[in-house]
Amino acid sequence: MIPALCAIVPILGALLLLIPQCRGRASAAVLIGSSFVETVLAGTVAWSWTPGSSEYLLDRYFVVDASSVLFLGLISIVFFGITVYVCHRLSTRLMPGPIESFVARSLLFFATCVMAVLCNHLQAMWVFLELGTLAIAPLIFYARGTSALKASWKYLQFSVIGLGFNFVGLLCLARGMGGAHGEHELTFFLDGLQQIPTLGEPMWWKLGLTLMVFGLGTKLGLAPMYSWLPDAYDEAPPSIAAMLSAVQFNCVILALFRAVGLLRSFDPELISNELIAMGLLSISVAALHIIKSNNYKRLIAYASINHAGTIALGLGVGKNAAYGVVLYVVSNAFVKAVLFLTCGNITAHFGTNQISALRGMIRVMPFSALTFMLGIFALLGFAPFGSFLGEVIMLSNMVEGRYLAIFFFICIVLTVILVATGRSLFPMIWGEAPDETAQPHEPIWSNVSSLLFILILVSLGIYTPASVTNLMNEVAASLGGR
Repeated sequence: MIPALCAIVPILGALLLLIPQCRGRASAAVLIGSSFVETVLAGTVAWSWTPGSSEYLLDRYFVVDASSVLFLGLISIVFFGITVYVCHRLSTRLMPGPIESFVARSLLFFATCVMAVLCNHLQAMWVFLELGTLAIAPLIFYARGTSALKASWKYLQFSVIGLGFNFVGLLCLARGMGGAHGEHELTFFLDGLQQIPTLGEPMWWKLGLTLMVFGLGTKLGLAPMYSWLPDAYDEAPPSIAAMLSAVQFNCVILALFRAVGLLRSFDPELISNELIAMGLLSISVAALHIIKSNNYKRLIAYASINHAGTIALGLGVGKNAAYGVVLYVVSNAFVKAVLFLTCGNITAHFGTNQISALRGMIRVMPFSALTFMLGIFALLGFAPFGSFLGEVIMLSNMVEGRYLAIFFFICIVLTVILVATGRSLFPMIWGEAPDETAQPHEPIWSNVSSLLFILILVSLGIYTPASVTNLMNEVAASLGGR
């Protein structure tokens, strides 16, 4: 019952906006109230869930297992932090446009994310990811600019193409599953597929696997289908960029986890080679763009492509790297939420996204400068953040698995990214401010979500509760980790 409420609460919140008394300024209370209740429900699901068990709901279309519990909690916490930030922006009148439309679409988008996370059916999961795309695409051009409209259409086109590849992959998988003589009963339920020892005709299910991974990679912004991501993240309002990069991204990651964990047993080499190829290409592309970027929001977007590539490499390597991948994914969600929300504060004050135009933020916006600096440290994989530990686990297992060429390549590229990012962003924080007398008041309320996320990141790197560690270990085991 409680997992079902997790999907119902944001829908009810959106429906409340049909009541005149809940519109206007009251819509902010509906948004933060719905997200708070959602976070409490997600915590209740995690508390009541028995480790190692799988509870099926609604005729087995939804499941509560280790993966859904972890990602439901993750996206709920991140979404609640984003709503706190949005409410601050609304209270200071920094968000133009129709508030009710923004809140309703945000809640409907989150409802599709919750259903995608809980889904136990590959086709139904595809439907919910598609609905989430349709819900959030109009919010990318919330400010109604021409460039934002183009970015929204580009995001929509690439998302539909990516999910189209995934859908064709499902059709090929179905053809291979049935085979020429109908060896297996056709099913897209995850628990049903786990009972099938072989998928029948190799040509069809291999093509299906390839297309499914490529389609989900497109949705994640992996190269070569990545060009939508920097435009969408740059043009979207900061809260929407955080939703795209820290909420929807993790729903797609979970879909990829499900596919890889389930289908890797049929052809592990095919999946690993495709993920490694896309990961290496994504990291290389991200490094080249980061070197020449003069827009701090786009730089963080390209860093997101680098992170997606690193995750793909970790999944490709598999085995003991799986726990590092899970920890890296969880940490990366909070890192991107911190940075994009802080970017919103910076842009609202200075009115520009250009790196060369900003200097001395630590004296002008001390709270935002602090959270931005810590977020950059976490982005670059510094200790003591969880992203550092996850990256170290993945790299060490590349050495153990004799992926030495990949290991040295990643070390070189990560060094280049470290130098390029530090050279570009740290002068923004510590450089000489153009007007030393400017000391505007910056309320800490605008950074409370980012500070909370940073505390979580430090906890993931230093001390993680045993229950959370066991949960991540169980998710890693579903990916073939040991």
